Amino acid sequence: MRPTATVVSLPVNDLDRSLRFYRDGLGLSTPGIDEYMIAFELPNLSLFLIESSQYQTYLDRAGVARSTATAGACILSCAIATKTEVDEIISRAGEAGGTARAAIEDDGSYTGYIRDPDGHVWELVCNDRTARAAARSPVTKGRRHT
Repeated sequence: MRPTATVVSLPVNDLDRSLRFYRDGLGLSTPGIDEYMIAFELPNLSLFLIESSQYQTYLDRAGVARSTATAGACILSCAIATKTEVDEIISRAGEAGGTARAAIEDDGSYTGYIRDPDGHVWELVCNDRTARAAARSPVTKGRRHT
């Protein structure tokens, strides 16, 4: 398989609440809510937040019984350029309706966890490897790394 794009779709209960969290808390940009979905374009990934009943229609098409998904069923991990950026994201996520835990140093990485209003878990990781990758990335080139 050689996909030309990768999309992660997550079910959400309240599109307006999710829009506030992802836009204001995580700083992601989007044109807004499109009927039953919000789309965010990240580097090398499209994130679709789909209203729960509409999400179930996709599961039905795939022959999957009523969703028994639970919060934390998967972890979305992001490499973050700096410790400061990890802390800022955690702070904004909490202010925008998410649940956040302070980042910790563990095994050479600075890692924090946040949950969106529907319980989807995001892991924010900063270490030497992510800092080097950020220095080479056109997305972060020129930003100060701390």
